[in-house]
Amino acid sequence: MVAIPRERDRDDQKRPETRLENTSLSLRVPPRSIEAEEGVLGSVMLDNDVLHEVVPILKAGHFYRDAHAELYTVIRDMYLDTKPVDIITLEAELLSLGKLDKIGGLDALLRYQSCVPHAANAKYYAQIVVQLAVKRDLIAHANETLDSGYVPEVTADELLEEVQRRIFAIAEDQASGDTTPLCDALADAFARVESRIKGEAVNDGLASGFDEVDALTGQFGPGQLIVEAARPSMGKTAFALNIAHHTAIRAKKAVLFVSLEMGKTEIAERLLCIDSGVDGAKLRTGKGLTRDDHISLTRSYEAMRTAGKFFIDDTAARTVMQITANARRLKMRHEIGLVIVDYIQLISPEDGRDSRQEQVAKISRRLKTLARDLNVPVIALSQLNRAVETREDHRPRMADLRESGAIEQDADQVLLLHRPEYYDPNDQPGLAEVIVAKNRNGAIGTAQLVFVKTTACFHNIDRTHNDEPPA
Repeated sequence: MVAIPRERDRDDQKRPETRLENTSLSLRVPPRSIEAEEGVLGSVMLDNDVLHEVVPILKAGHFYRDAHAELYTVIRDMYLDTKPVDIITLEAELLSLGKLDKIGGLDALLRYQSCVPHAANAKYYAQIVVQLAVKRDLIAHANETLDSGYVPEVTADELLEEVQRRIFAIAEDQASGDTTPLCDALADAFARVESRIKGEAVNDGLASGFDEVDALTGQFGPGQLIVEAARPSMGKTAFALNIAHHTAIRAKKAVLFVSLEMGKTEIAERLLCIDSGVDGAKLRTGKGLTRDDHISLTRSYEAMRTAGKFFIDDTAARTVMQITANARRLKMRHEIGLVIVDYIQLISPEDGRDSRQEQVAKISRRLKTLARDLNVPVIALSQLNRAVETREDHRPRMADLRESGAIEQDADQVLLLHRPEYYDPNDQPGLAEVIVAKNRNGAIGTAQLVFVKTTACFHNIDRTHNDEPPA
């Protein structure tokens, strides 16, 4: 009589098959690119200047081949010692260290140098090597997790904690940056102070084009997140477009305008109004345009078409990761000087399961990271909640930022837009206030501008003739 195995016995009999299947996966060749490894080595020998871009991101442990790791270690040490790196100096250094044979001799050095036509792609090769090394690390940790999962003594909670620790360690290693001694930072700071004393221009910030705003903010600095907030129809998009227009046309710096509300054609029409001074209603309907209006529009069209680089991303339902990827691509190709996102509350969340406050907090944090990574100002528009409407003076406050206090925390500057005439047509018509409610590196206060509704254009107030804006 044949005994029928118990349910548990049958499960136990299946486990070796599963382990065998997983073992077969481990026999696959690990991700690697020998060509990219040789490419980065050959590139740095052709042009030592690319080491400035390669060394901060590439480590010897990222290489798949030991000989490549050994050679890169020597190259990196020579670079740190400010020694020139070429075939002759590298051969001499390897000989003195007794490592020339380990890397394949002079023939290997010659082969690496001849495998690339130029050094322009060195950073790209390095990034490939790094990414594949990260994949190998993940595979190795996954295999270790698989082995631990079959150990009866290891609980599920312990296994989960170990997996999280390993993944976090890999992510932290990728995110780690360079450290700077205080003495170096002090030297840079003191040099800037001395330059200011001498009257030399050292401000590397980006001007808004509005004198009173720049006087308060000290201009928008690289790596800063500037939040511009207002109630609907207050003119926040118009104000952002005025800044973008000044940056692209006057300052000659490329701008990326991410619009989650308006299409690219509508944005272009509003820019034509700003530049030409032609009434927006005439432009939209085509009625009432004079010959002078048409001449002004034609001049503005030609000026904006050729004078500056202005890029519009009007894709609906963008996530902050998609915005970041597009901004980084444009930064590499066109040296973007300013990013504007219109507006935070319309950005799609990465994880719909999070609460709305958590979603906005993540978006705000990643926009700040984007500014730091690209080293450019990022202006993010935001809605204010209805608490503004309940106040007698209707003046906005920083606490009115909608849906998340994280926006207030992450922002380097918070600009609140207010137009008294919106609530009372007879209350200082034409006046616009830019309330600098937060300024991490400067003063807070209120700047006054003139707002022309027909063209959605902001202007400086002429203080030499009249302290009040024109009606």
